[in-house]
Amino acid sequence: MTTEQNLSESTFSKILDRIRKRRFVYLAKSLLLLIIAYPYVQGDMGGQILLSLFTTIVMIMSVIAVGDKRSHTIMALVLAAPWFLLLLLKFPLIPIDTSSLVKDEIVFAFLLFAYTTYRIFVHIIKSREVTTEILSASICVYILIGLTWATLYYIVESLYPGSFVDTDGRALQDGPDFLFFSYVTLTTVGYGNIEAITNQARSLASLEAMTGQLYLTIMVARLVGLHISKPKPKESTA
Repeated sequence: MTTEQNLSESTFSKILDRIRKRRFVYLAKSLLLLIIAYPYVQGDMGGQILLSLFTTIVMIMSVIAVGDKRSHTIMALVLAAPWFLLLLLKFPLIPIDTSSLVKDEIVFAFLLFAYTTYRIFVHIIKSREVTTEILSASICVYILIGLTWATLYYIVESLYPGSFVDTDGRALQDGPDFLFFSYVTLTTVGYGNIEAITNQARSLASLEAMTGQLYLTIMVARLVGLHISKPKPKESTA
């Protein structure tokens, strides 16, 4: 093995170790980047490439974020790999119908988001002190809950067309619409410009609203409890 190869592997290991130490911070940043960029990079081929790039970054950071154990990493890879392959198939050398690929992509996105949310939430509950990483992890879970439900809404709309409509009575079809509805429901803002019509859609919306409120209550109680229970440094006596 040459000196250049050793140096390259050493540099890669250092970068990977740095990412692992702050994996929740980087995951939170990648999730926010995806959500912010999502509505603006759709349409043309360049936008699709950027969206696929941002999505791939989220996949990688999700796999790293749940990597407390090897089994967790393998499970995340199993869920992320099909989604990544479907993303690649959306840019074929010959024209093909990608409508079914989009539906399959959403299913794997839901599975990865749901699994990552669960694993990070368990990590927070098992933590013994409040750190920047734990705070970032709690932010990641909240963002991931919204993304998970957005994919669920998309799946429900695919199975039951017309489950979600806007104020003009038009059925929702675009991803940004489901993303918007998900976070409006999660935060219980409820602008009213999008409505859940079918029983399936209303049930999911109700569950998301309850999940959002319960998560905030549980997480605040957990973080405050950890902060209070942390031993305080003893004051030196004169």
